[in-house]
Amino acid sequence: MLRENEYIYAFTDFIIFSLFLIFVFLSIQIWFLWKDTDKSELKLKMFINESFFKKNSIYIFSLGTFLMVNELEFLKGKNFGILDALALASIVLFTYNWYSTLKPHANRKSIPQEFKLLK
Repeated sequence: MLRENEYIYAFTDFIIFSLFLIFVFLSIQIWFLWKDTDKSELKLKMFINESFFKKNSIYIFSLGTFLMVNELEFLKGKNFGILDALALASIVLFTYNWYSTLKPHANRKSIPQEFKLLK
C-alpha cells in the first residue's frame, strides 16, 4: 500500500511526464512552422515587441529560479518534485509563446498528392 508521500510523488511524476510530452509536441510543431515560414516576409518587429520579450523573459527567469531553488540543500527531498514540474511548466509556456507567435506567419502547404484519398 502506498503512503501519502508516494501518492504525491506519483502525481508529480505524471504531471512532469505530461508536461514533457507537451513540450516535445510544441517543439516539433515549431520546427514544422519554421520550415513553412517565409523568412523574407518574417518581420523582426514581430519578435521585438515588448509583450513578447517580457513574456519570454519571465518564463526563462522562472525556469532558472525554479531549478536553482530545487538545488538548495535544505529543500532536497521536501518539495516532492513540485519545483521540477514548475520549471518544466515555464519552459512549456515559453515554447507555446513561440508557437503562437509563429503560427500566423506560416504558409501551410497543401497535402501531397500521395496522401490524398482516391475517389
